Parts: sequence; structure tokens; C-alpha cells
Amino acid sequence: MATNVFNGVDLLGEHMRQMMDRLSRLDQGEQSGWSPSVDIFETAEAVVLVAEVAGLTRQDVRVLVDGSVLRLYGHRRPTCCGPGARYHRMEISSGGFVRSFRIDVPFRASQVSARFEDGLLYVVLPKLNPDRE
Repeated sequence: MATNVFNGVDLLGEHMRQMMDRLSRLDQGEQSGWSPSVDIFETAEAVVLVAEVAGLTRQDVRVLVDGSVLRLYGHRRPTCCGPGARYHRMEISSGGFVRSFRIDVPFRASQVSARFEDGLLYVVLPKLNPDRE
């Protein structure tokens, strides 16, 4: 059986990237509790933001557009809150968050849509002038 001896190094690199990302968010004043990881990409028709929001419902998140700035607000409750409960390990972050993103591609603010799917929040910002192929 073959084993990739570099898996530990790859995992360490990923943890370092996540830690540096969290620190940069703190410098920007965006984090108050925890902060979901986000991908932003562009297609011919839209700019799409995808945020990791496992455990949140539609009522836990607000998506606001202010000019070219997209803001995500939300709150994740602790996984255990029962009386007398004691944690043996606590790795799932909870609390409130705010993330702000300047979108440099002109988009139709009145047509922005959002949906939840498998623990991810998808926010679609339709382009003002979609690419023509």
C-alpha cells in the first residue's frame, strides 16, 4: 500500500493559510466571534460568493449590498448549551461575524440572490454588462 508522506506537510500548510487568513481579518476589524471562509469567483454572467456557514439557517444570516460593498452578518450558536454540560473538547467556533467585500465588477444590486446548499451560502451578483461570447 502506497502512502503519501507529504500529507502532514500539506495539512500543516492549509492550517497555516487559515490562521493567517483569520489574523488578516482581525487586522481589518471584520471578525467579532468567528468568521466563515469565503470564495469569490466570476463567471460570464455573475460574480459569485460562496461562504462556509455550516450550522446556520437563513434566519442566522443577513446579506446586505451597499453600493459596491457586499456584507455578510451572522451568528452561530454554540453546539452545546445545556445546563450542567461540560465540554471535553471545543473546536467548532461560535458567535457573531461580519465580513465585508468590495466587488469591483459592476452588478445589478436589485437582482442579487442568495441560497443555502449543503452548509454553504451562495450569493449571486448578476453582472451589469455580462460577458458576450
